[in-house]
Parts: sequence; structure tokens; C-alpha cells
Amino acid sequence: MRFLNCDKVLCLAAHPDDVEYGMLGSIMKYTDTKFDILVLSEGGNFDKSNTMNRYKECESIWENIDNIQGSFLSIQQYGSPLADVSEDLLINTIESKFNISDYDSICAPPLTDAHFEHRKVNRAASSLIRRIGCGLVTFRTPSALDEWIPNFFVDLTKHTTKSGAIIMFAKKKALLKFKSQLSKSYFKDNSINSFHSNYQCSQRDMSFVESFRIERCYN
Repeated sequence: MRFLNCDKVLCLAAHPDDVEYGMLGSIMKYTDTKFDILVLSEGGNFDKSNTMNRYKECESIWENIDNIQGSFLSIQQYGSPLADVSEDLLINTIESKFNISDYDSICAPPLTDAHFEHRKVNRAASSLIRRIGCGLVTFRTPSALDEWIPNFFVDLTKHTTKSGAIIMFAKKKALLKFKSQLSKSYFKDNSINSFHSNYQCSQRDMSFVESFRIERCYN
């Protein structure tokens, strides 16, 4: 199966764990789509948990999933945190690393998000697809605002990984590898379950879902 009929998707993460928290189950489910993940910082500004170990946490997940190719655009290249990097520099640096025309879609955090670095990455994604037929899909983050309304849901309860594990539980097991973040409230089990719940989906026998908004599609 392919994610939104895409062969290749670029996933932009402001921080380590953004993509994994928001859409790892979909990546596990849609094995015929290749997902390139680009992490743009070691973590949020002023976050004391930020170390290079957060990169290793990402890598420990990526190495076990065949259709992920992950990389990091280290803040050392800028000499300052992501919060202090101009959007022009961010866009130009991404374009120097990736040929955006190779992708069917970019996945990014929402613009209607309480985290300013998520908003910056969203604006960069919108600029990256200018004048080309690459779509834009936003994925739900724990800091997405209520004004962000998803229009596409991926069921994680009726499908299994290659090993036979139900995708939702395989995702939850993978998230445990973010050891630096396990004390955060949104990594608590009840928060994870709530994040993956949607009333309308539950009425359709979809207990756990990942939520997306198709912003632009050129298929």
C-alpha cells in the first residue's frame, strides 16, 4: 500500500520525535512508499533534554523500518538554534540537500500549532513546493491547535507490521526508544492513547488513528 498514492515523501521535523510521534504508524503501514525524514534540530529551544543522544534515539527507530531514510540538518551548520535561523536560510539549506521535485509530497507540522518552530517548518515546506507539483500534507502534533482540522485518517488498529504486530502497539513500543522524552506529559500512555483517538473514527470501528490534513494535492 502507498500513502496517498505517493511513491516518495519528504517528512520535515522541527525536532527529533516529531515525525515518529505524528506519523510513524502510517510509515509502518504504507510500506510501498519511501519516507525520507529530515530532522532540523536537536530539540526545542530551551529544552534541557537536548543532546546529540536524541539523534541516536531517532536512528534506533529508523534502522528497523525498511522504508525510512533519515538524516539530520544539524544546528551546528547554522551556528544557532532553529529558532534563530532565518526562513530563507532554512529553505535554501534544505533545497541544497534535497531535490524537492523528486517527491510526491512533503509532510510537515501544522501552521496552526502552538510551537513556533513547528510553524516555521510549515512555512518552509510551503515555500519548498512553490512552482512544482509536490503536494503538502500536515500531520497532527501534540501542540496542534483546535483550529487545525484533519481531513484524512489512517487506521492503526486493523493492520499489522511484517512481524505480525498490530501497528498501534508497534508504534508505542518504538516510542519508548525516546528515553530522553519519557518524562514529558505527552509521552505518558494515556496521552498517547488520547492523541490517537478520534470520536468520528471510533464510530467507524477505528480505535486508534493518525490524523492528517491534505493541504495541497497534485496527483
